[in-house]
Amino acid sequence: MKKDLIFQQLFDAETFTYTYLLADAVSKEAILIDTVIENVDRDLKLIDELGLNLTIVLDTHIHADHVTGSGKIRSLRGVKTAVPIKSNIACADLNLSEGDEIKFGAFTIQVLETPGHTDASISFICEDMVFTGDALLIRGTGRTDFQSGSSSDLYDSITKKLFSLPKQTVIYPGHDYKGFTTSTIELEMKHNPRLDGGRSKAEFIKIMNDLKLAYPKKIDEALPANQACGSVSLGKADTEYKTVSAQEAKAQLREVFIIDVRGPDEFHDELGHIAGAHQVTLGPELNSFLEGCDRQKNIFFVCRSGQRSATASNIAIQMGFQKVSHLGGGMISWNQNKFAIEK
Repeated sequence: MKKDLIFQQLFDAETFTYTYLLADAVSKEAILIDTVIENVDRDLKLIDELGLNLTIVLDTHIHADHVTGSGKIRSLRGVKTAVPIKSNIACADLNLSEGDEIKFGAFTIQVLETPGHTDASISFICEDMVFTGDALLIRGTGRTDFQSGSSSDLYDSITKKLFSLPKQTVIYPGHDYKGFTTSTIELEMKHNPRLDGGRSKAEFIKIMNDLKLAYPKKIDEALPANQACGSVSLGKADTEYKTVSAQEAKAQLREVFIIDVRGPDEFHDELGHIAGAHQVTLGPELNSFLEGCDRQKNIFFVCRSGQRSATASNIAIQMGFQKVSHLGGGMISWNQNKFAIEK
């Protein structure tokens, strides 16, 4: 690490999230990676104490376990925000893709697309460091069971891209749950239990499929807010939508108008769809469809994992619908409960 590079690794004790501050000691230009909204005051105070000029806030992906602080920091300091281009976040100032560069003073951050944890995950390379978000963790990897995650894509991102970096490259992950702060490419190639010893892609996929992890506690708050650059006010009007479990949903299907916001191909994939569901893809198609609906209709949104249905619920609330709910955990949860599907 060059002597003129200022570096701080910050930690959120509730979500085990790492936030990173990097700055040029000469120009005083600074950037933040993966902020947490509850820690914005802490982060800005540190920046002021160090006499730095924050220019941009980066997110490695659209987080499901915490709300990003990027939007709040932008409103307070007038800085730019940047997200992966494939996340389709219209409110961000910059949409990053493979090969993009972000400069602060004499230093450069290179963007590396590393999908798998989500389909829009990216990593950042700076000097002898790589900030891997939730793609590669210390002795672990990010989960792949929601946000269009893919174990196959994650395996390729790690083995073909991250493991191609110099072996002494220091890994700074988005989270750690066991007290570690850093690792290296060489150490993870040797000791990461999901990848060590040259595990095959098939072995890795089996490991990921067998994890059976609990759903993130803050997902219903975090995903809709992060789709709006960290706006926690989205949908917090007089009416709010409800998140319904698969068991609760099954008991009230006859009372709701079911809208599945996945694309046509997903609607007929291996997860199937709920009988009677109307397939209306999230985006302009859904907006147009809802414009023509009775605002008193009891609407129930469904998607693969609960992310898009939560976003759709927020849209419906903003459009004036009074009775809105969505399936927490999506069709993944529905199938895990072995409830009936159609294909």
